[in-house]
Amino acid sequence: MNIQEGFTQEVKTELQKFILKELNEGNYTFQLMKNKVIQTGLEEQLLVDENGKILYPKIDLKAIENETTIEFYSSGSIKLAMKYTDSLLTISPIENSFCPLIKIDLQSLTAFINDDKLSMVNEVSIKNKENAFKSAWDGFQWHSKLQNNSTLINPRLTIGKLKENGALYIEILWNERGNKIHYRLMT
Repeated sequence: MNIQEGFTQEVKTELQKFILKELNEGNYTFQLMKNKVIQTGLEEQLLVDENGKILYPKIDLKAIENETTIEFYSSGSIKLAMKYTDSLLTISPIENSFCPLIKIDLQSLTAFINDDKLSMVNEVSIKNKENAFKSAWDGFQWHSKLQNNSTLINPRLTIGKLKENGALYIEILWNERGNKIHYRLMT
């Protein structure tokens, strides 16, 4: 549900509490996560005869399609600094990290990725741990609506905390000089 459209003051307060509790001031090293799709079940359905020749049984492709999983793996790291100034949280890259400047205004609940304003906020709650994180998690997602007929992507910021290991997850989708950039970061 969109926080600006019908959420109670209590839920707005929960967002503010979440940010203040989970995003502490300081310098952090995040792992840049990439994903890979793994097909499961196919190996089990192949039959081999006594000469080692693979026999191709009738395979239910829909069943195989439903047996794909996504796993994340680290492909590097990014160092970020988190700092509060009044009611503004700033998340900025340290050193020469290629990452956008992120700002979250705790009064208006608006986020910014560089100059893109993300004024729509949704609560995210993943209860099932059958996902790429192998954990249930809770958080919030900011996004904006672009003009009709725009060729650019919708910038998006997701911040969550995994329940299994307490890791902080930040997903950033933004435009950089007309190019779509998508980062998934994990502490």
